[in-house]
Amino acid sequence: MKMLMLFIAGLFTALAQAGGVVAIFPFINVVMNPHVVAENRWMNALFRMGSFQDEHSFMLFLGCLVFAMIVVSSLAPAFLIWGQTRFFLYKEHTLSIRLLATYLSRPYQYFLGKNTSELIKNVLNEVGSLTMGMMLAIFEVLIQGFLLFVLVATLLIVDVGVTVTAMLLLGGSYALLSFLIKKKLKKGGEERMNANRSRFRVVNEAFSGIKINRVMGIESYFVENYNHYSLQCIKPQIFADLSSIIPRYFLEALAFGGIALFLVFKLMRGDSMADMLPLVSLYAFAAYRMMPALCRVYQSTTRIIYYQAILDKIYTDMTDPAPLEETLVSGGSASSETGTDAHVSFAERIRLIDVDFCYENASVNVIKKMSIEIPKDTTIGFVGATGSGKTTLVDILLGLLPVGRGQMLVDGVPITEKNVRSWRRKIGYVPQDIFLSDDTIRRNIAFGLAEEEIDDEKVVAAARIAALEGFIATLPAKYETLIGERGVRISGGQRQRIGLARALYRNPELLVLDEATSSLDGTTEDAVLQAIRNASKSRTVIMIAHRLNTLKDCDTIYMMSKGRFTACGTYEELLRGNKTFMKMAKVT
Repeated sequence: MKMLMLFIAGLFTALAQAGGVVAIFPFINVVMNPHVVAENRWMNALFRMGSFQDEHSFMLFLGCLVFAMIVVSSLAPAFLIWGQTRFFLYKEHTLSIRLLATYLSRPYQYFLGKNTSELIKNVLNEVGSLTMGMMLAIFEVLIQGFLLFVLVATLLIVDVGVTVTAMLLLGGSYALLSFLIKKKLKKGGEERMNANRSRFRVVNEAFSGIKINRVMGIESYFVENYNHYSLQCIKPQIFADLSSIIPRYFLEALAFGGIALFLVFKLMRGDSMADMLPLVSLYAFAAYRMMPALCRVYQSTTRIIYYQAILDKIYTDMTDPAPLEETLVSGGSASSETGTDAHVSFAERIRLIDVDFCYENASVNVIKKMSIEIPKDTTIGFVGATGSGKTTLVDILLGLLPVGRGQMLVDGVPITEKNVRSWRRKIGYVPQDIFLSDDTIRRNIAFGLAEEEIDDEKVVAAARIAALEGFIATLPAKYETLIGERGVRISGGQRQRIGLARALYRNPELLVLDEATSSLDGTTEDAVLQAIRNASKSRTVIMIAHRLNTLKDCDTIYMMSKGRFTACGTYEELLRGNKTFMKMAKVT
């Protein structure tokens, strides 16, 4: 509806501008020859209708009318531009939300094959190019095309031959130029999009790895790479901008020069200046209105061609037939709930039955016919060499990866797309690399909640279980202390404990620890492990670890190799009876 209203406003603007041109001709005619009022039936009818006293008062009326129409035709575009800008910026806002929500709704596997910098670029940069570039250009073609149609129709009534000649010359020039550069424009648009993706990737890597980049002294590597891709990005942009702007100046010279030549030609034929002036004035004013419109149609056409690659990319991403886990956008706002989210209860056990899993574009299963039963309120450990499938198994248990074959059951209920989000809400997850936002400790513990939704008592309780209270008590701002991007202002052990507190904030029934202490020193690891023991009371815990001493408290430890279980038992049982476990525990 907003687009329709804006289009109607655009048509009114076009008609107002055309009216300003049309009004010139009769006004100049009356000024040059007052007897036209009596000779022209339309003028005469208007004269009688207005009950004017004489021709002078009628000319004054026509002058005021023409002045009003020119003012309206000049101001209308300003209001139209205001409406267009507002509409398309809001459209950029809503489209970027929809695209972000679409990305976030993709299955976890989708992100395994994507560079996040490209997704960020599409949301923050390319949507703006699509709306303020291509969509606005389409709108411009429609409105300015309608204005040209009205103006040309008016001029055809006055003089068919001159009008057809002028439009073939001007319109034909633009059409030919557009045809000649179309392929290069389209290819340039693709090159710009690809180079822009590389620019975002370089900047993301430069800032994400600032510590190692600074230590290695390789800042210039990123600057040079950015310089290379930035040049690749702006070169096609320069061509697109220049090819849409420069022709205007030549064709304006051709148009107004043509009017001058037309005037000279008529004078050489002996035509009267008085007879020609109204016609020349009409064509001059029409050219004044038409040239910008013709130019904007041409410029908009080049932008449509240039931004075709962006439209194709965003359209493909938003209409990808791959299943969405949930619908996040409804009416422009995000929601974490869906109507299909069936409830899952966890009172007895988790079971995997003959589960297989293979990553996309891989030929070998990472998990092979795996079966396991995890009773509630037990602590389970997974151990194995790198590549044995431990993390993949945990991702399946988290509901992030779908089983290729077999079943995952919780209390006998299969975990499917309809209930996987209910299952995840029962889980607290602590990875090896804790993601922390550039915010306060309090908001990092209650991560993902709006300010009014944060329960400070639960924040303190989670921090207490994670053994964070002593550290927080030493800080001047306590829980409101800012920890910097990715927690750069605090130690590794403190980051891990904040990650643990975050997992515990929602009081999960299942706590999953994916090598959560592997990067810590011995003393810090002991402190975090003690915090984990505190957190494990009355909870089911699943742990992955390289250092086997972290698994001593597990009820059962499963050894993995090449996607299969090779042994299981308590820490003591495996230490006594499994040579591989003994070597891993460094016991001879």
